Order: sequence, then C-alpha cells, then structure tokens
Amino acid sequence: MKSHPRHARIKGDPFIPSRFIFGDAVEEKGLEPYEYVIHTEAPAFVCRLVGMDLTPFDGRDKDGFHSEVLFDEQYNLTHYVTNSGFRLFDFNFWGELPTAAELKKICDEAMQVYQRLQKAYAEREVAPKERDFRVVPTEPLPPAERQRRIRELVDTALDADNNPMRRMQLPMLVQQALTGGDQAVFTEAQLALADDTSAREQLLALARDSIAFPEVMRPDGSVVSYELWALPMIFSRAQGGFWWHFPLLERVEPALVDALGLPEDTVLWLSPTIFNTDMLIERNCQSLVHLAAVMDAGCDMAPQDVTSARATYDAASQTFNPQLTLCWLPFIVERGKLDVDRVRKHARQALDAAMPLVQQAIAAEMKYGEAELFAPLPWWDALGAGVYALNRKRLSLHLALLQGKHEKLDHLEALAAYQPEHQAYDIVFQDKISGEQHGGLQWQLVPDLAPSRVHAWVDLAECLRAAGVGLREQQARYH
Repeated sequence: MKSHPRHARIKGDPFIPSRFIFGDAVEEKGLEPYEYVIHTEAPAFVCRLVGMDLTPFDGRDKDGFHSEVLFDEQYNLTHYVTNSGFRLFDFNFWGELPTAAELKKICDEAMQVYQRLQKAYAEREVAPKERDFRVVPTEPLPPAERQRRIRELVDTALDADNNPMRRMQLPMLVQQALTGGDQAVFTEAQLALADDTSAREQLLALARDSIAFPEVMRPDGSVVSYELWALPMIFSRAQGGFWWHFPLLERVEPALVDALGLPEDTVLWLSPTIFNTDMLIERNCQSLVHLAAVMDAGCDMAPQDVTSARATYDAASQTFNPQLTLCWLPFIVERGKLDVDRVRKHARQALDAAMPLVQQAIAAEMKYGEAELFAPLPWWDALGAGVYALNRKRLSLHLALLQGKHEKLDHLEALAAYQPEHQAYDIVFQDKISGEQHGGLQWQLVPDLAPSRVHAWVDLAECLRAAGVGLREQQARYH
C-alpha cells in the first residue's frame, strides 16, 4: 500500500456491509443502556434497541411471534414492539421515509437476524473455538548420530565445572536433547553419568528448569518468560480408557486469575490437554518442554495423533474397568507473577472457583465418578504432591479392606516388586505364617526426567511402618 494524497478523492471498491448491523455505543459514563440497529439498505436508518420491554399492544399476550408499529402522540415518536420483549425506537432515516407496513416488515427481519446473532454468541460461549493441534515430535535418530549426541552431552556435562566454554554450551545442548524427537539422547546421557553425581545433578537441574521456567521465542524475535504450574486432580472412572483434551478448560483461566488475586492483565493460560501418569512416563516428562511454546502460539498440544487416540479411547470406554486416575492440569503464567505464598493464601478461593468449571469441562468429554482437585503448585512440586496423595489414598483403602478381614495387620508383610515399564512397585500382602497372599496394589514413582526408586521405596516403607506392616522387596519374574 502507499500513502493517500491529502486532497485526492477517496478511491477503492468497498465491501458491501451486512444489511443489519447491531452494536453498542459508549458515553462518558461507559456503555449506553441500549444497543443500536443499523439498516444499510433503502430505507436506511439507525435506531435504538432495548430488551425486557413490556409496552402494551394487541399482540402482547398472543402465542408465537407478534409485533406492531406504534406511534406516541405525546412525544411524536414511532416505536416498534414485539411480544418477545424487544422495542426499537428513535428511528433516524436517510432518504425516503418508509410506510408503517414497510418499517414493520424490515424490523421483523431485523429481529430474526438479532435472534440468530444471540444464538451464535451463546454457542460461542458454550463451545470455544477449536484450536490447532501440534503433535509432539517423535523422530528417533540413526544409531550413530544418537550415540554421537549422547557422547557430546555427557562430555560437556563432565567438563562444565572446569571449562567455562563448556558450561555455556551445556544449557543449549540440554535444550536440544529435550526438544529433539529422540528421547533416548537425554535419558542415556543422564544414565551414563550415574558415577558422577555432581555432573548428573547439574544436567538434570538444567533440564528441569527448561521445563519449569520456559523461554519462548516468538516469530517477531521477542522472548517471553513463563513458569509452568499445575493443578493435580484425582478422579474415579468405571470405564476403561483415558481422554486428555478438554476445550472448556479455558474457562478456568479468568476464574483462577481472579481467585488468586492476580492483576487482570496477567497472562495465565491453562492447557486444555491434561496429562496422566502414563503419558508422562512414556517420554519421562520430556515432551513438556514443548508445552509453553505451543500454548503461546495459541495451539493445543497433542501427545499423539488425535484421531487414533480418540479411536483407542472410544474402544476402551466400552469396557468395564473401575479405576482411580491421577492427572495434572498444567498452566503457564508470566514469570514472577505467582508464588507459593500467594497460592497458599488464596488456595481455598482458587479451588472453589476452579472446581465446578473443571468438572463441567471433564464431563463434557468423558464420564467420570468422583473428583478431587488440589491447589496449584509449581510443576515439579505438583507432580510429587499428586503422586503422594494417590499412593496414600490407594494404600489406606487397601489396608482398610484387609483390616476388615483381619483384626490385626501385624502378621502381614508387604512384598514389593519393581515394574520398570510402569515406573511403580507392585505390592501384595502375605501372611507371615500361612503364606497366603491378599490382593495387591501399585505404588507409583513420581514422574520425572530421572524417576527415583529410592525416594518411592523410602516413602512406601514409612507409610507401612506407620500401619505396622513389614516390607520386603522381591525381584519381578517375567516367566
């Protein structure tokens, strides 16, 4: 485009506007207490529109739609009224004036269009506009290239303390390993550093910070800093399967901002994609490094192909499989705007505001039983809090059932076998005297880039010790 000369006549072909235009107007004290209607075709006019009107006329109490054009002799004004409670008045015409019958016909059409407009607004509120999905990249590298990158990451981590150049390179290599499609690069690198605790912890700390404190580079070159938080949630479900995308969760965002006492202009975006333990275990939480960038771009994250995932879920939902499911509702917030002290102060208000909206969003896509929502926490803290709560809930329920059959639990011991594919301990309870076994449950590890069996074992041992039950580890058998 080019500058328009000041004294040149306006040129260009206009887009023909819609026949009826509805809108608000602003006065000194804010919005005017009525809307405006503009009719753009002949006879062109603008008028005011109000609802909840009870002006009496012959068709007020009749069934169906009825309208009338009335004339107020006292004020010399024409009014159009309907039995649905609308009134048009203060008509200002351009050009030839219509007859009363012509005006009534035009206004009847305007009311039909207005009703469709209100219906469209309501549908938009109920069903948010669908956003594009971005699938998490999964592209395994050729074996030689994978080994080269693992070796480079390991060597850089080992030399970082003594070599300033390597120390500067390490965060970039960590980010590259996490965002790449081959999860084995970072996993194998941190396992290779098992004998060097300092280098391994430094590598893991950088990776965890990349997920918890993401930096997003926008197309215009600007960089935005976020923090990743989450609301843990436990719910029961009678059917099998787990669905993970809930568009109505975006309604929680303004409610959460208000409840936490954050400024109105604070950027807080809740992900419509939620994560359960299986989704996090699949890639050891590495896929979360993409979450902030996807949300900042106005898209939704898809851990896998959406069509095939939906088909799998629909098939699993036909089965009866009672389950207690733990998941997390992640959200990003501008860095420095939210802290644990603020959350602790407003936790009750936040849960009261978010819970009904979360329940509505989940119920719109998936049948579930009871749900329990926990206060928001920074991402890694939220993972620990959710797993600790689920493990204790399962264990207390199981021990209560055992105590119903056996008055005392001191003659029982727990046998725990680690299942690496589930990142959990399978636990069965055995009678020390008879050797009879009684049921079992899973004790989940906290999902992480490097899940800790030691922490899970210590936590399990302390809980069983408090219940008076012994614990013994046994090797899992796969034959």
